[in-house]
Amino acid sequence: MKASTLILVVGLILTAAFLLLAEREPAVRIAPAEAVLGLGGYAQPDQGGATASGDLVMQPDLMQPGPAGREVRTRHTFTPAPEGVRPYVPILMYHYVRYVDRAVDPLGFGLSVTPEQFDAQLAWLHSNGYETVAMADVARCIRGEGPCPARAVALTFDDGYLDAHTEALPRLGAYGATATFYIVSDFIGRPGYMGWEELRALRDAGMEIGAHSVNHPDLTRMHLDELRDQIGRSGAVLAAELGQPVVSFCYPLGRYNDTVMAVTREAGYLSATTTRADASQHDPFALPRLRISGDTSQARFEQMIRTYLP
Repeated sequence: MKASTLILVVGLILTAAFLLLAEREPAVRIAPAEAVLGLGGYAQPDQGGATASGDLVMQPDLMQPGPAGREVRTRHTFTPAPEGVRPYVPILMYHYVRYVDRAVDPLGFGLSVTPEQFDAQLAWLHSNGYETVAMADVARCIRGEGPCPARAVALTFDDGYLDAHTEALPRLGAYGATATFYIVSDFIGRPGYMGWEELRALRDAGMEIGAHSVNHPDLTRMHLDELRDQIGRSGAVLAAELGQPVVSFCYPLGRYNDTVMAVTREAGYLSATTTRADASQHDPFALPRLRISGDTSQARFEQMIRTYLP
């Protein structure tokens, strides 16, 4: 084989290998937090932070308590894990608690659990000694700022649908469970969504209210000023109306990148959740969740929890 032919063949092989690796590259790259802000992974209250390009500066904390000066409420005093042990906390992702005909609305079916499904899931968690905790507690545990529950599960609800109040809240109360509800601030009061009265009822029942942006955009496609508005203003509106800090954020559509993570830290949140599922909880601003849907049988639900907390 001629040398020129050999070089061509090798070049084609290397090109194919490069393209294969590129296809496997995740759509969203997660950099270590310290690479984004250079602060050991956490934005400190009185320090500035910058991305690699140096274009981020710490803004005033937008998550201050509202007029009533309430603390973030949590429902339980949970059983701590042994000293020096930080257990994994499965974070479950819900959207709707309602009845959906799969044949008519397959997408809605994938985002929904029936009231009976949700009741059975809560009953199993309760009878098997699992404790539900708010995302504020999960974040403090990960940051080493509070006790870590031994057998904790975090329940989260996205978007602020009305059935969170009519269907989820009564069942949570029946089992003494708590959850975090991520609210899109511009959707409050729209048909099918909770209004301020329902959100205050959640707050008063000991549920955590988190932010889910102003109007649910893809944050990875926004300019820096738009990002700060979407992430900061959504929490600030909720904090002012509910009279307590809003310290937990959820990325709309599960989409985020290094800049989105940095702006979320900058706004004063303690954590942010994604829609991906894996076993990594090293970064409180890229927390994975387990999707619970109409396809999640009771056996599958139990298996998911036992995978992380036998």
